[in-house]
Amino acid sequence: QYEMGRGKNGHLLIGDAEEAVDKILQLQELFGLTRFAAHMDVGGPAHKDLMMGIEIYGTKIAPKVRAALS
Repeated sequence: QYEMGRGKNGHLLIGDAEEAVDKILQLQELFGLTRFAAHMDVGGPAHKDLMMGIEIYGTKIAPKVRAALS
């Protein structure tokens, strides 16, 4: 189930920034999304790792998604 979820057609955004951008854009095209909310596991990773994930989302993923959709 985990492997299917993280695969190309899965529901999980796990991987590098480019994989996340590609999957978000694929989901947007498939479902016609106008909004996207990400949930990050706050109980598992160390605080510094969680903060790094938030930074990557804000500096690498979100700008590329916005640019692709504009």
